[in-house]
Amino acid sequence: MTTIRVLIADDMALHRELLGKLLERQPDITVVGEAGSPEEAVAAAADLSPDVVLMDLRMPRHEPQGGIRAIRQIVNRHPQVKVLALTESDDEADVRAVALAGAIGYIVKSVKAAQIAEAVRAAHAGKGWLDPGVTAYLLRDYRRASQEAPPRPTLTQTELGVLQLVAAGKTTSEIADELFVAEKTVKNHLANIYRKLGVKNRSHAVSEGYRQGLLK
Repeated sequence: MTTIRVLIADDMALHRELLGKLLERQPDITVVGEAGSPEEAVAAAADLSPDVVLMDLRMPRHEPQGGIRAIRQIVNRHPQVKVLALTESDDEADVRAVALAGAIGYIVKSVKAAQIAEAVRAAHAGKGWLDPGVTAYLLRDYRRASQEAPPRPTLTQTELGVLQLVAAGKTTSEIADELFVAEKTVKNHLANIYRKLGVKNRSHAVSEGYRQGLLK
């Protein structure tokens, strides 16, 4: 029997321990390591060569987009490693961001342990896994892509630069310092970015920026 090597990335030690114990009960799954931050997850993926990484998206002690960034880095550097996003969020923007980052599946933490094990097996076999609760989002995106949509207002070079700094995890104050402008000016740029992209906050703006190809 092939043993699937799993790496668990979550900033809550208790979550890692519980999930690890649940997965270790499976005869074909072994947990080879844990990571408490996005950076640790990227390093562990290189050191431990897992088959599947379970990546938490929401790590409050770290930058908001850290989980997404870690997924992208792992997938780009280690194409043979399959990444499953494991999160409490069923937010539409998160689903899009995870798909664009290269994850093979999306699991909401409220599912049963048996379903997580099934998702790990599917990922190891190269099959995508999507939580039933978020399937509607992707179907909506498919319908939207199949229709000709009116062009959105384009971002100015300054607005694009602000969006790139937001994606890098910079605060409003840090962006103002980097651009040598007042924080109020940065907030005005952010308001324009939100309006043009049709979003309401930073996380959604970054996700939409990746979706539209504004961010690489």
